[in-house]
Amino acid sequence: MAVEPQTVRALIHSVFDLQRTLRCVAHEHRVTDIGVAEAGVLRMIGEVGGRAVHIAERLSVSAPVLSRHVAELEERGLVARRPDPEDRRAQLLELTEAGKAKLAAVEEARTSLLLGFLEGWDEDEAAACGDSIRRLTDALRTAGQTQRARTLAHDHQKEETLAAR
Repeated sequence: MAVEPQTVRALIHSVFDLQRTLRCVAHEHRVTDIGVAEAGVLRMIGEVGGRAVHIAERLSVSAPVLSRHVAELEERGLVARRPDPEDRRAQLLELTEAGKAKLAAVEEARTSLLLGFLEGWDEDEAAACGDSIRRLTDALRTAGQTQRARTLAHDHQKEETLAAR
């Protein structure tokens, strides 16, 4: 049976409430000297590494936004850039040893904080919540990639039509 529109509306409200609450918790309980956005960039570089353009796409941020974060993290000795051997114009991003240590500290502090907030939950509840969030994230990411591919194909078709005139 398909999901009902009112269920989707409730889910949207729940997701946005969670997002706002996470921002407030992150602000009120800052666990390290690194901000939420920078921690996200560190995590993505640690997981994916590679070209900045791919990391920006995965984070759904523009290249200039990512570039500012990377510059700050690089200045702090947490991220290193190196030339891409396949494309001299591109640079590859990777965590330094200090960056790996900082990311581990951030994740440990966040884990401790959330453990305190989940008092009264059992392992099955927490695992089911994580599974649902991952499933929703995957569905949204897949839909977004499909839409971007359609948009690119449509734009390419328009360019070919204009060029043929």
